[in-house]
Amino acid sequence: MLDHETKLELLVYGVRTDLEPLRKGGAGPTDGLGFILKGSVISAPVVNDSGRYTPFRIEKSGKNYILYRNEKKEGKIDLPKAEYYSKTVDGFPAGKLVALDGYDALVSAVSRKCIYWSENKKCMFCNIQNGIKNAVVKKNPEKLAMAVKLAYEEDKSRHLTLTTGTLEGKDRGARALIEAVKAVKREVDIDVHVQIEPVNVFWIEKLYESGADTIGIHAETFDEKIRYRVVPGKPQLEEYFRAWKHSVRVFGEWNVSSWLIAGLGETRESLVNGFRKMVDMDVYPFIAPFRPPNGYSSPKLHFKKLTLIAEEIMDTAESMGIGPLKFRSGCPKCSGCSFIAELLT
Repeated sequence: MLDHETKLELLVYGVRTDLEPLRKGGAGPTDGLGFILKGSVISAPVVNDSGRYTPFRIEKSGKNYILYRNEKKEGKIDLPKAEYYSKTVDGFPAGKLVALDGYDALVSAVSRKCIYWSENKKCMFCNIQNGIKNAVVKKNPEKLAMAVKLAYEEDKSRHLTLTTGTLEGKDRGARALIEAVKAVKREVDIDVHVQIEPVNVFWIEKLYESGADTIGIHAETFDEKIRYRVVPGKPQLEEYFRAWKHSVRVFGEWNVSSWLIAGLGETRESLVNGFRKMVDMDVYPFIAPFRPPNGYSSPKLHFKKLTLIAEEIMDTAESMGIGPLKFRSGCPKCSGCSFIAELLT
């Protein structure tokens, strides 16, 4: 596996290449080129601006693609295939119904609408309604399931993440996720990860009963001083703690995850404390550098600061007796956007 420092460099600086990312829109970090290097999955931002610095570039050599750091060859990379993108489901391009992210992660937002966008409370890092005019805004569960089947049969090692913009009602979008999971599970035997805001135990149990294998409930930041501007519409941390507790009881230890984003202006202590809190609760701490949405102007991520955070998290994990963690499906299974899998190796 790749060392965590190189992984972090790739995530922060990105790569210069003519290759096109397979996933260009939707929730979470987008426009990342997915590939495998030395056993690690990487979703690296593609650098097209000639004025932006990166030491990494990808060049083709015969039938192979090679990653270079300046003039040093880092190694051959393996690129994912997505031939199903050229197929259709009832006239819809399969790639618009379910995208391929990282190397083997299928992803789809069952709804690209989010109440926080209409309330002017959108999350600072969110992409979900960007490019919505060219997207399938609300996925039909049966069509989605057929697209997933096409994508899965191309490479039967793939897993699926289903997410949604936050919707009206106490279920916050759980109903739509449940319908989608049931439809997918009827069509194909694939591990499914669902992502949702904190909901009560009733909806957590219903998501599990629908066939979801893992769940992500994302706190994003533990720094109370920045939550009001980073996630202005989302609940307080106490609601996440309750939802994690219920989810671990229902889904099992290390089948629940949460994103923590590094580079939003948070303190180092908040990231380390967030890591410790999640590990204490048997929740997978998926820590990832901030990748700004297209057109977003943000301060430059400080790589040295992130390496210090990584080192402190590594020391914390060692003191807690935490080693490599397994996760069946979703972001921690893919691990392309985070350095945690490499750090815990």
